[in-house]
Amino acid sequence: MEEKSSFLIRPALDGHVVGHRKTGNETYIVNLADALALRADTWPIAYVDAGTVWPHSGGPEIRELTTRAPFLRIPFELPSRARRDHCDLLHVQYVAPPFAHLPLVTAIHDLSFEDVPGLFSRKTELRLKLTVRMSARRSQAVITISEFTRARLVHHYGLDPAKIVVTPLGVGERWRPLTSDDAASRLREFDPPPRFVLAVGNLHPRKNIPRLIRAVAAARNAGAGDLQLLLAGQRWWRSDFVDRAIEAADASGWVRLLGYVTDDALTALYSAATVVAYPSLYEGFGLPVAEALACGAVVVASNTTSIPEVAGNAAVLFDPTDETAMAEAVATAATDEELRTSLKEAGPLQAAGFSWSRCADLTVEAYRLALSGR
Repeated sequence: MEEKSSFLIRPALDGHVVGHRKTGNETYIVNLADALALRADTWPIAYVDAGTVWPHSGGPEIRELTTRAPFLRIPFELPSRARRDHCDLLHVQYVAPPFAHLPLVTAIHDLSFEDVPGLFSRKTELRLKLTVRMSARRSQAVITISEFTRARLVHHYGLDPAKIVVTPLGVGERWRPLTSDDAASRLREFDPPPRFVLAVGNLHPRKNIPRLIRAVAAARNAGAGDLQLLLAGQRWWRSDFVDRAIEAADASGWVRLLGYVTDDALTALYSAATVVAYPSLYEGFGLPVAEALACGAVVVASNTTSIPEVAGNAAVLFDPTDETAMAEAVATAATDEELRTSLKEAGPLQAAGFSWSRCADLTVEAYRLALSGR
């Protein structure tokens, strides 16, 4: 860690998602806080639920909150504790307290609830539309993770573009190609098949898994071989659609639901997969794409929203609403050896452009923007 400078920014980070397997949101705040803790000009304090153990050593200063109920924690305890600890600003994800008495920086990773009806329950959609809009407009700076989402924030909320700072996510050192022996040793408990397509993400409607099941079935029938499909992600709202798609495709013999998978196992799955498929209908960034590329995986992914920003020319892109195009992408990626070699070489090079230190650099720019208007 660098020696801290005499001029420090002390950001208060809302870390209530840490330890709760909140996937993308948790990955973001943990890795960003760790990167900020390494800097000479920031001293981050992360506020977490009581009993939470921070995943890594040498990270931010940790403070426990006593209130778990969000309608009490976010409006009252979090800003109160941040002021008491002499923090300079409050950094939250999506929802900010109505009265913070500190400069606010709100990270809004995507606006799927504004752009795509039906991805959330009606109650959740209405709550998000109200609270996120208010949070964005009250904040001195808004952080987002792609140029795509930046444009959507301007479109939906009429924000001044100068108020929005794009801070692309990072890919940590753990995400790297593994030898076949190393991958196999990490995956003993899963006993993966010799050839498989891997899909990563919670089983949420926007992840588009039913179409992927049908596309893999078509690829198998078109000569791609005995590909199996492994789904690494927790069940989510309306995940029964996935069960129905498996049943309708008579795919129970070659589709496996792995549930939540640790990062160590996920690195091995990326390295061992024949193809990593990311058919999401909507993403603010698409971190699994970057992680898979860093591991040298052969990736096929949607050509929509933010995903092309992450994939660059290192993946095969397709229309996620076109099952025929998806099946062709899977089959080609699984069988074209020349293509596979080029993608495996291109992936780590593309992923190298995403680092948590760069994310921290850009986040500090947002902090300075917020503090300049204090």
